[in-house]
Amino acid sequence: FVDWFEARGGAGVSPENASREAVLYPDTATNYVDVDRGKAAVRALEAMDVHVRVPDLPGSGRPPLSQGMVSTAAAKAEDVYAGLATHVDAGRDVVVIEPSDLGMFRREYEKFLPEASHERLADASYDVMEYLFGLLENGGDPAGPRGRRAQTAGTGPVASGTRVAYHPHCQARTIGVGEHATAVMERLGYDVRTSDTECCGMAGSFGYKHDYYELSMDVGEPIREQFGDTDRTVVAAGTSCTEQIDALLGDAPMHPVQLVAPRE
Repeated sequence: FVDWFEARGGAGVSPENASREAVLYPDTATNYVDVDRGKAAVRALEAMDVHVRVPDLPGSGRPPLSQGMVSTAAAKAEDVYAGLATHVDAGRDVVVIEPSDLGMFRREYEKFLPEASHERLADASYDVMEYLFGLLENGGDPAGPRGRRAQTAGTGPVASGTRVAYHPHCQARTIGVGEHATAVMERLGYDVRTSDTECCGMAGSFGYKHDYYELSMDVGEPIREQFGDTDRTVVAAGTSCTEQIDALLGDAPMHPVQLVAPRE
């Protein structure tokens, strides 16, 4: 993802013409596995006249922390903060695609960073759908100059009642950002059915492990029951949910930002 952003020539909206400036955090999954959701986030933000930067930053430390490797996670937190501090000092927002990483910034980093540093980073950090919601609430046009051109060409988001099934990530629910995706999708005209299942069953790396696979699938079975026979487009935020729902339904869901972003 970082390489793609550099190859495209960086930001498509100049600072002079931007409504906001944001750093889009290149989490490990987006950077190396699901680059398309990163590209979609850039398109969505630039359609709202945001000047986007994608610096080359390390992983947040979520995987080692989930396995009890606390010192490794602490070192990652320090490295991530060192890479973001200059941007936060400059008044740029930090936008995060992966809910687990936003959870690290807002909650777990409190254990690893000085209090003032953690508060500054936590206050400046947003889930990507939370950020788009805030832009819309504050007068942003979902078909801004760049987005409007894309829609005129027939390549923008297609809503007008399009039926969507959405499963919020548990980390997004925990930190209070799970409903912003629903709000953005509905505002753009999508008919959204939200899963009432709290956990998809993956729980980090839990569902990957041989001893827990069947239990993991049992926990996720209500999602299959809710979404398995629907004609709705299934969307989900978070790598773990994406992998689990793919296993449950036989089709990988897209991230909500991929649904709402202007098409390439």
